[in-house]
Amino acid sequence: MCQKTKKKRSSNEEVKPFDWDSDVVAFACGELGLRLEEFYEMPWCEFLIKSYAYNRMQEEKLRHTRLIAYSAQIGSHLDPKKLPRSIDQFMKIGGEKDSVISNKNAKFDDMKELFRKRMQEYKSQQIN
Repeated sequence: MCQKTKKKRSSNEEVKPFDWDSDVVAFACGELGLRLEEFYEMPWCEFLIKSYAYNRMQEEKLRHTRLIAYSAQIGSHLDPKKLPRSIDQFMKIGGEKDSVISNKNAKFDDMKELFRKRMQEYKSQQIN
């Protein structure tokens, strides 16, 4: 059995050490629904694939729940000024957190560059 002591990080937060039984075996038998014999006989790469698929399915369920909650919120009689502008702004899921922000920044930078270009064209036409 693994020793279940807690280690401390430099920022004074406690970190639970990795425990094979409670972290991996419990996940395989509980969430993935595998029997213990199936888990011990399966190759590690197959377990990783099943874990990835499980996480992807959970994220898809969360997207479905988000859609229902978003539809319920915008369909009610609330102040339109307080409503989120998009479903992503309402609730971010998984990798959307960083990609949406960077995508917006890239679009903003593109628009700024286009504005500068058009402004230079305009000024050059005014001089001539």
